[in-house]
Amino acid sequence: MTKNIFIVLFLANFYAIKAQDQEPNFYNEMADKCFPKDFYTVKNGHPSTIVFYDTIQRVNSEKWTERTNYTFKKNTEILVKKFKNDSLIKDEKYHLDSKGRIVKYVGDWKHRKGEWFNKKLKFSYEKNKKIIEQLNTLDQTTERCEVHYNRFKDPTRIETTIVGSDHFKLEDLKYDYINGTYIHLKTDSYGNPTHKESGVFNVDYVIEKNEFDDITKMYWITSNKKKKIIYHIDYEYDISGNWIKKITSRTENGVSKKIVSKAYRTITYKN
Repeated sequence: MTKNIFIVLFLANFYAIKAQDQEPNFYNEMADKCFPKDFYTVKNGHPSTIVFYDTIQRVNSEKWTERTNYTFKKNTEILVKKFKNDSLIKDEKYHLDSKGRIVKYVGDWKHRKGEWFNKKLKFSYEKNKKIIEQLNTLDQTTERCEVHYNRFKDPTRIETTIVGSDHFKLEDLKYDYINGTYIHLKTDSYGNPTHKESGVFNVDYVIEKNEFDDITKMYWITSNKKKKIIYHIDYEYDISGNWIKKITSRTENGVSKKIVSKAYRTITYKN
């Protein structure tokens, strides 16, 4: 149970820095259901730029501020620059399809030691499946990841394959919606289990929404309701009805709220 609580804290504090260039896994797929990472999307209007700010409080009390600048060159192309404490850490470009989904990602990102690395990804979508391919400098696929979903958009299988070799790994998820539990199993290239756990799963994790259809109160999707760990999200909206301020706080067993994230957006619209 301690492990589950740690996962709740970890995901809640890091949802804003999950990047498009990360390999999918069960936990960030679940986090994306609760806290989508598409900060460049709006419900109304056509932005020319969005500046996203987030103050992140980590579980070890470290705090930092992230700023992401989105520039909309076309309806299907976004230039992205990400800063951590005013230092550039990623320089990216998103190519979108007509549904606003990323179909190509190109990014230069800074390693902790100061070196810069390039990453190129290609995304494709099928019914109940997302496919992510990592590309080399010649646009050849070197790694392929498939995420399978059920009709509730919960991940049921995540398969990652190194192209040109026999190396792959699997994550399989089995859900019991009646009892609100799941079994999470990982295996290696030889079919040997490398990780197995069971946990609770909240189908009805949303407690309240506001008139803009945004979640304002919720359980964490993989937390035990008996612990009464509840997240509260307070919003402010601009005149177009898009959120420009989002404060996420957490309570446990009715104890006073503790702020875990403060996010802001400055949105400039096209004329």
